[in-house]
Amino acid sequence: MVNKIVTLIVLGVLSLAGLILFGYNEFVTKDILQDQPVAYEIINEWELPKELDEVSGIDWLGDNKVACIQDEDGIIFIFNLETSKIEKSIEFAGSGDYEDIRIVGKTAYILRSDGEIFEVQDFLSGNSKTKTYSNFLTEKQNLESLAWDKNNKRLLLAIKDKEPKDDNYKGIYQFSLTDKELQKKPLYRLIMEDRLLNDRNTKLNKKLQPSALSIHPENDNFYILDGRAPQLIIADREMKLIKRYALNKDDFAQAEGLTFSENGRLFISNEGKGGKANILEVIFK
Repeated sequence: MVNKIVTLIVLGVLSLAGLILFGYNEFVTKDILQDQPVAYEIINEWELPKELDEVSGIDWLGDNKVACIQDEDGIIFIFNLETSKIEKSIEFAGSGDYEDIRIVGKTAYILRSDGEIFEVQDFLSGNSKTKTYSNFLTEKQNLESLAWDKNNKRLLLAIKDKEPKDDNYKGIYQFSLTDKELQKKPLYRLIMEDRLLNDRNTKLNKKLQPSALSIHPENDNFYILDGRAPQLIIADREMKLIKRYALNKDDFAQAEGLTFSENGRLFISNEGKGGKANILEVIFK
């Protein structure tokens, strides 16, 4: 009888532990605000060649082509999604920690992790010219995110690590394409104590570290990618956080690039990190 009671107790404890674990795992994969299952679907995948194993930023070019950079060499790679091949390489600078790229007309803008911005004029012409713009940001901020705000003719840079003045937020700074200067006051602030970033019931409770930032072409919402967690956060035009999605580490080993096509197709790139680097086309429902 004693053995039977002990057995029942052990089974009960194991069952309870299993239910708790199941409930926890189910919860961390939900949209925290609406408590709905995270619905994302990977509908296309492109394996990248060895040259882009360290892919760190991507931007849509049109005609099923994507401009890519990697974080070691100053080269823009044009990757064709139809052929799954690099069809053009444009050298714009020497080696460095390049983290994101945005295409504005015939000009490519590349962000280095210390805040330096590279302007590559007529980058597809075969006769490109590169200018650089320094600012007050440094490698301590470890910038990885560059967005093109076409409605206001400016680029937006998001702090990844240490904000220059205050650890309670991470600033998003604007770089005017008119005067080519970075404003010292942040345009937006990602508040680290925001409820959406501090739900202690989930394993996504670390401070947000943006690895990519892009603006949806149709609804103007901001999409903020964090490759470390990994997670995707959506904010409105006032940078109010409205949704937070957990991303499966098996799908997003090191997500560092994010871009949209003109009609809203969403693409995320992953560094190789021991496997094969790729570009994923993702639908969030």
